Amino acid sequence: MLHRKIVFFILILFATSVAMAKHAQRHQTVDGISVYFGAIPAQMIDGHGSMHYPENKKLGKYSYHLLVALFDIKSGKRIKDASVTATVIPVGIHGETKKLEPMHGDVVSYGNFFNLPDSSPYTIKIMIRRPGSDQTAVAHFTFTRPRDQESISFQQQE
Repeated sequence: MLHRKIVFFILILFATSVAMAKHAQRHQTVDGISVYFGAIPAQMIDGHGSMHYPENKKLGKYSYHLLVALFDIKSGKRIKDASVTATVIPVGIHGETKKLEPMHGDVVSYGNFFNLPDSSPYTIKIMIRRPGSDQTAVAHFTFTRPRDQESISFQQQE
């Protein structure tokens, strides 16, 4: 059952990544780590359970699930034991920082939910610390959530 949830989640992530390609930068290499970033509307996985919140908790209209996959550049292997945090910074405002929790299964990624109510660009700062290292690798991504359906409908009526 958990395996199907993870596969479903990854399929949604990739489908959304393709649909929102112009809205986000998805890959960076920092300090020997290949960092892949994704963001999907929380409503797409609502009702399918989550590793980050109780099944009965409702997520807001502008909740997004941020997801990070990490790979060691030298070995090409997935990094499964890092400590990862993300800070989501709207333009001109202090950001919110959360630990990205490991999501286990056949594939290990790190993720958590963030509220992104503004349609302006967000800076996503990903901080990665590997076990036994004093160094923190930092990657910066830019993400702009798609416009609301109401806004699109309103513009079409003009």
